Amino acid sequence: MHKFKLNKLCCLGLLALSGSVLAAATEEGTVNNSGTYTYTQKINSASTAPHYTQSGSGGFGISSGHSADFGWQHSFAEVMSNPLVQIQSATLLIRAYDVDSEAFHGLNGEYDGISVDGVDLNPGLLQGTNGTWSETSFDLPISSITDDGLINTFVDIDMNAAGWITTLDYSLLTITYMETSNLPPSKPTLSMTPSTCTLVTDDLVVGVTGPTPADPDGDSVTYSYRWFVDIGQGSVVDDEVAGKTDHTGNTVLAAETVAGETWRVQVTATDSNGLASDPEFATWEDVGVDCDQDGVTDANDDYPTDPDRAFNNYSTQSTLAFEDLWPNKGDYDLNDFVLQHTFNRITNAAGQVKEVTFTGSAVARGASYANAFAISFPGTEAANVESSTFIVDGTPSAITPEAGHAGETVMVLFENIFDVLPANAFPYYNTQSGDDRALVPVAFTMVFTTPVDSASLGSAPFNPFIYQVGQRGKEIHLVDKAPTDLVNVSLLGSGDDATNTGTSTYYQTATGHPFALNIPTAWSHPYEYIDVLLAYPQMQAWAETGGISNPTWYNFPTTIHCWKC
Repeated sequence: MHKFKLNKLCCLGLLALSGSVLAAATEEGTVNNSGTYTYTQKINSASTAPHYTQSGSGGFGISSGHSADFGWQHSFAEVMSNPLVQIQSATLLIRAYDVDSEAFHGLNGEYDGISVDGVDLNPGLLQGTNGTWSETSFDLPISSITDDGLINTFVDIDMNAAGWITTLDYSLLTITYMETSNLPPSKPTLSMTPSTCTLVTDDLVVGVTGPTPADPDGDSVTYSYRWFVDIGQGSVVDDEVAGKTDHTGNTVLAAETVAGETWRVQVTATDSNGLASDPEFATWEDVGVDCDQDGVTDANDDYPTDPDRAFNNYSTQSTLAFEDLWPNKGDYDLNDFVLQHTFNRITNAAGQVKEVTFTGSAVARGASYANAFAISFPGTEAANVESSTFIVDGTPSAITPEAGHAGETVMVLFENIFDVLPANAFPYYNTQSGDDRALVPVAFTMVFTTPVDSASLGSAPFNPFIYQVGQRGKEIHLVDKAPTDLVNVSLLGSGDDATNTGTSTYYQTATGHPFALNIPTAWSHPYEYIDVLLAYPQMQAWAETGGISNPTWYNFPTTIHCWKC
C-alpha cells in the first residue's frame, strides 16, 4: 500500500498559529439543537490566513497536479476555551472535481492522499470519478482536535505522479458536540481473525476485547464499524466506493474478498450520551497473496500458512515385498513381508525436505522368522530429527532414530512384524488360500529440524529393509541399496547373494534376481512357498535384463499362484 508523504504544513507556514488571532474562515457557525451543538467551518479559495494562503501553483479553485500539493488549517477554538465541550462526532468533507480514482485504473489512477496533523486519514484517498464533482467524507480522530483545537490538513495530489489533475472546491469541517462533565468512552482494543496471515477462504472478523471498563463513567457503549478496501489502487477507500458491499458490522465474508486486496476496519466506541472515542483500526494486508511470506504465492502453496512447508511431493502408490531367506533364495516367494505405501516428501520454498510422511497398509507376512522393518534415510543425521510418529491401526507412538549410524537416519517402524500381522488358524498372514484378513493401516511422520537437501535424501521409498529379530546384522534391502552401518558384512556376497561392494552392487543374485521389490502399484503377492517367477513368469526377463524387458511384468500373474489375483 502507498505511504503518504509527511504533512508539509510546516513548509507552508501554517503551523505558526499558537497564540495568534484566528482570521475568519469563508463560512463558519454553530447551531444549538436542544443542547447538542453542530459546528461547521468551510475553507476555500476565499479563506484567509491562517486558515489558507494560496502559494505556488496549487490551491483551492486551481487545477492542480503532482507538483502542486498544498495545505490548509481548520480550527475549533471552543474545545480549548470551554472544558465542558465533549465531541460526539467530527468529519471532514472535501469537494473536488475530476478525481479519477476508479479502481479499474489500478496503480495508474489519480490518487490524492489526505492527512491531518501528519497522519493519513481513512479512507486514504479522495474518492471520485472522471469529469464529475465528488465529495469524500473522512472521520477525524477526536484527539486531532482536542490536542490544540487546530486541524492541519494536507493534500498530496497525484501521489503516483501519473499525470492526473484535480481541482478542490472546499473543505468542510463538521463537529457535533455537547457541554457535559461526562467523559467519552475509551478507544477500543481490537482482536482480528485471522490475526497473522489471511487466505482468500478466511472471513475477516474484528472483535472488541477491551478496555475494561469501556467507559470511564460506566456508561453503556456501542460500537460502529466502517470498512475500507484497497483493490489495487494503492490505498484504501470505502468498500462501497470500490464496488463492494457497504459493510457496517464486524465481519467481511470470504466471498467478498479477492486475492491481493487489503482490507481495513475502523471501530469507534459511542457511549449512551452520544460521545465518541478515537477510532481504532485493524488491517488485513495482501489477502491470499503469500500468507506465510515464504516466497510462494498462496495459490501455489500447499501450506499457505506455514513458512517451513510449501509443496507436497507424493509418490505413486507402491508395494514393498521381501524375501527373508537371504542370502539364499530359499522358496523365493517374496511374501515374507508385504507393505503398501504412498510417501510424501514435504518441501519448503527452496525445495528442501522438511518432513517425510507415508500412509499405507501392512498386507502380508509369509515369514516363519520374526523380522523387523526399518527405513534408512540418507543425507541426514539422527540428531536432525525434530519429531517422528508411527501409527498402527489408529494407535500412535513416538519413535526415535536407531543408534549407531552416521550419515543416515534409521527409523525402525516394526520391531517385530508378528505383533502387527499375527498368526491365528493360519500360521502366516494373508499368504495362504482362504486367509483373507484385513489389511492393517499404518502412517508415519518424521519432521527434520533443519530441512534436508532433496537430492541427498533421495526419493521414496528411500532405503527400506527388514532384518531378523535377534540377528540385527542380517539386513535385506532393495537392489543396489547399500546396507546400514549395522549390517553383518560377512553375509554380503554369501549364498546366492552376488553383492559386490566395490561396484556398489547389492542384494541381487548373479543373474539379477532381487531379494526385495518395490512395485509401483498395489500388488498381489505369491501364495506361500510359490516361487515369484512361477506366479509372475515375465519377472525373470525383467530382472535378468536390468529392467529393460517386461517393465510391467507385475500386471501379468498366473492367477492360481497369487493371493487374491
